[in-house]
Amino acid sequence: MDWRPDYSSRMGVAGGAPGEIYVTVDEGFALELEELLRASAYVVGKSKSGIVYRVVVGRGSAVAVRRLSEGEEGEGEEDEWKKRRSFETEAMAIGRAIHPNVVRLRAYYYAPDEKLLIYDYITNGTLHSALHGGALNPTAQPLRWATRLAIIKGAARGLAYLHECSPRKYIHGNIKTSKILLDDDLQPYVSGFGLTRLLSGTQKFTHSLSKKLAATAITQCTATTSIEYLAPEARIPGTLITQKCDVYSFGIVLLEVLTGRLPGGKVEIGQEEVEGFVRRAFKEERPLSEVIDPTLLHEVHAKKQVLAVFHVALGCTESDPELRPRMRAVSDSLDRVGSSD
Repeated sequence: MDWRPDYSSRMGVAGGAPGEIYVTVDEGFALELEELLRASAYVVGKSKSGIVYRVVVGRGSAVAVRRLSEGEEGEGEEDEWKKRRSFETEAMAIGRAIHPNVVRLRAYYYAPDEKLLIYDYITNGTLHSALHGGALNPTAQPLRWATRLAIIKGAARGLAYLHECSPRKYIHGNIKTSKILLDDDLQPYVSGFGLTRLLSGTQKFTHSLSKKLAATAITQCTATTSIEYLAPEARIPGTLITQKCDVYSFGIVLLEVLTGRLPGGKVEIGQEEVEGFVRRAFKEERPLSEVIDPTLLHEVHAKKQVLAVFHVALGCTESDPELRPRMRAVSDSLDRVGSSD
């Protein structure tokens, strides 16, 4: 019995080997699988979820291709059919998450030994590299306060949308500055959501497309740990991750933007992470100049706004998740910052 549906008549779908499909989620997306196979690929990111490539197609335009990490081997055709149907369902849900501050999924590719997600390529690196420099942004100039405020407002709107309005009401689970992408106008885009279900069924990569990407890739960065962004309860093995965990992580992002410090950086001899350092500094009523990013010290006109965002960040990073606001409330609070100045 042939358990494979007939995809030959569906728009934007190509198939080759048994169980292989290529689906364009957006009907206006014209990239064909054959063109993707011929394109040059460059590694721009690595994480537990897989490798992200910048793939140059057409007349120099680019897409981002996430090659998902390997998982468990399948156990026969019926098991593979269930995995494929689950993957298709989840990928289509990701594709329906449409917001000005969320990275858009345009297509996906599935084969028994290969899973790829094709996104818009966001051209200007990550918020992390904009704050700290790095291989993708080695000559980054310090971000002005107005720019930082606009970025965190947009990122908050994107994450609030994912929590409350997207098809799955997603829990991101890995919010950090490297998951907030920036375009040439420094517009922010939340990336990397919805991957947990997709990763649960992935398998080893032996397909020719993976070999093509790996063979032509130029590595530009490496994976980093993100435990310093995790809520206290999320650091306990077996704990259920919730949207309030995302709120905590976003609070750490805010503190990173405000202080210019890496969240896991040891800021004093006491070996505190940045959240503990900032909370103690406010309790002891230390001068703002001891806490804020030194590159912002000359922007004295923004002191009221900076303090307001610090208070939002401290609310997000309460140790008790019940005391943290919902992401929609965080976004609304940030949108009010500067509105009456």
